[in-house]
Amino acid sequence: MAEFNVEEFRGLLLNGARPNQFRVFLGDRIGDSESSFLVTAASLPGQTIGTASVFYRGREVKLAGDKVFAPWTTTIINDQSMTVRALIEEWMEEIESNFAKAGNIDFDSYATNLEVSQLDKNGDVIRTYSLIGAYPTDVSEIPLSFDANDQISSFTCTWNYQHFELA
Repeated sequence: MAEFNVEEFRGLLLNGARPNQFRVFLGDRIGDSESSFLVTAASLPGQTIGTASVFYRGREVKLAGDKVFAPWTTTIINDQSMTVRALIEEWMEEIESNFAKAGNIDFDSYATNLEVSQLDKNGDVIRTYSLIGAYPTDVSEIPLSFDANDQISSFTCTWNYQHFELA
């Protein structure tokens, strides 16, 4: 049986990545400074490999299936000018109009690459994920309330993307 070494364990934790150290770039349509400062929550993207089942003599044989990338969600602070929200709403309007059943069908003109980076305590990049072919699919409501004193409004945006690459 292996011995547990507290000092070795603590040495590994000193270099642990902190979840509050990150930077997001929301592509060419939204400025780098806006997305870097106003995105207050995001995640590193996940992935799932599906299962393709084949049956042989009453037994299920499981094989690796297709890889699936779940939608990615960000939380964004709403500044006084609603800069980022307005840009996302314009982007979504281009994809499909609010009043006409028409929109842009050229994927390359409405999709872009997004980036999320995990940073260390000094602000240096540990790892960057580039979300390829991304576009917004859902912008949340912004609740308004008389009793919401001393708060800055925020909203979430959900993005679909084709796959991610490590940069």
